[in-house]
Amino acid sequence: MRKEKLLKVSVCVITYNHEKYIRQCLQSIVDQQTNFDFEVIIGEDCSTDGTRAIVREFAENYPDLLKPIFHEKNIGGTNNLFSVHSAACGEYIAHVDGDDYMLPGKLQIQVDELEKNPDCTMCVHEMKRFDQQNKRFLGITSKNIPFKSNIEFLLMNFPFFAHSSKMYRAKLRDGLKLGSEELLDCYFHVHHALTGNILYLNKPLGVYRLNVGNATDKNDTRNSIYKNPSLKLIDLTIEAIQYAKRSGVESTIIDKAIAKAYFDHAYKCLLAKNFCGFQLFIKKSNAMMQISQFQRIFKTFSSFPFLLFLLVRLRDAIRT
Repeated sequence: MRKEKLLKVSVCVITYNHEKYIRQCLQSIVDQQTNFDFEVIIGEDCSTDGTRAIVREFAENYPDLLKPIFHEKNIGGTNNLFSVHSAACGEYIAHVDGDDYMLPGKLQIQVDELEKNPDCTMCVHEMKRFDQQNKRFLGITSKNIPFKSNIEFLLMNFPFFAHSSKMYRAKLRDGLKLGSEELLDCYFHVHHALTGNILYLNKPLGVYRLNVGNATDKNDTRNSIYKNPSLKLIDLTIEAIQYAKRSGVESTIIDKAIAKAYFDHAYKCLLAKNFCGFQLFIKKSNAMMQISQFQRIFKTFSSFPFLLFLLVRLRDAIRT
C-alpha cells in the first residue's frame, strides 16, 4: 500500500549479488542534494553474497530514507523491478541498478528538467562508462541524440541510454501489459514512451559499469570490453518492439526497428569476434528490410568478417 504523502521522487534500486558495488551505489544516492524530499526503495533479490548485509546496514543508518524489500527467495530481475517500482510513492521514479551509481546533482537536475517539459514522460542522461574488468573509465562516444525524441526514435536506437539514467513520471506505471516473466529494460522504455517525448541530457550524471549486467554472455571471460552479447538479448529486444506493435505503433516502423535490432546485434557479435553470429544476424536484418548503407555494406562483405572486424574495431576505437 502506498503512502498518503506524495514525495517528489522515489529512487528505485534493484540489486542481486552486487556486494562489490552496492555500497557505492547507495552512498551516491543518500548524498544527493535536493530541494525536495525523496525516498529510496531497494529490492534485494536474495543474494548469495554480502549484498543483503550492506543493504541492511544502510537501512539502519538511514531509516527515514531507505526502505528495503528483502525477498525470501530469488524472484528474478523483472519481478524484482516490478515489486520495487510498485512500492514507490513519488511523483517521479528514478531507476538505478545496484552495480551503477549517481553523480552529484543528478536527481535535482532531472526533476527540474521534467518540471519544465510537461510534454516529456521521462528524462535520461549521458553516463560515464567504467570498464570494471580493467579498472578504467572510457571516453564518452560522440552521439547524435536529440534533446527531445519520440517512440520511433527509441525503437530505432535501442538502447540509446542506460536504464540507470532514467527518471519517469510515476503515473506511467498504469496500463503496462507484460509479455513474459523475463523482460528487457527496453520493454518498459517502450511503455513509457507511448504517450510522450523522451528528454535527453547530454551531460554525465551517473556511472555505468560495462559487462557486469545480463546483456553479455557469461561464458565470455575474455579481458575485453567487447563481450559477446547474451543469447537472450536479441529475443527480448524483439519482444519489446512487438509490444510497441501491440500498442498501436504502425507496422512499417516495427519492421524497420526489427531490422535495425538485428543489425545492431550483428554489429556487437562482430566486435566480439563472433563471426558466425554476425553472419546470421546481418542476414536476418537484410531479410527483414533494407534500412541503411552500412547494412548493405556489411551484408556485401559478410563473407570476409575478419576484414570487417578490423575496420569496425578501428572505427570504434577512434570514436571512444
